[in-house]
Amino acid sequence: MNTKLAINIREGTVEVEGAFVRSIYQDFKEHIGKLVVLQPAAPRALPVAPDRLPITDESAAQPKKKPHRRASNKTGENPRSADYKPTFDGSIDLSGLEEMYDQFDPENHSEKILLFAIFLRDIAKRAPCTADHIFTCYFTLKAKTETPAAFLQAFRTAQSRTHYIEYSSPQDIQITISGDNFYNAKLKKKSETAR
Repeated sequence: MNTKLAINIREGTVEVEGAFVRSIYQDFKEHIGKLVVLQPAAPRALPVAPDRLPITDESAAQPKKKPHRRASNKTGENPRSADYKPTFDGSIDLSGLEEMYDQFDPENHSEKILLFAIFLRDIAKRAPCTADHIFTCYFTLKAKTETPAAFLQAFRTAQSRTHYIEYSSPQDIQITISGDNFYNAKLKKKSETAR
């Protein structure tokens, strides 16, 4: 005759196989019954959901508006892109910009922004440059190139798609290693396109 007995007190389970199952079960039941006194659980009050509270004030009846997240720049200001209007900065010495621009054949605004940022960094000694500095370059060369209609979006595109610049804010635009590499090795010069 094969018998098996497994008792788990924490879970309150008993597994018994064999002929003496009933006698073991009765002993176990009597022993546990003395140790554990079962009490019915006290009824708990269900918490009321905050959106289901009775409305007592008329101002509370209006739905709450979600706060808008605003990006902040390093100076702690919270400019909105929609509020930004580029301005001409006459304090920059742009002599040589047209000659530098004429050496190259930029195909899109990302390449033009890179070219202007490199001019501002290397020749005009403005690093990091600002969106107003780049706008000033566009404005100076308005006979040769158009200023992007979505001006700040052109910077975001130059950062996210081509990775030529790092655009933190309109006041902080820096050239990346990818931008330097593209300028030094891949940016088309006009003499190359005429061949």
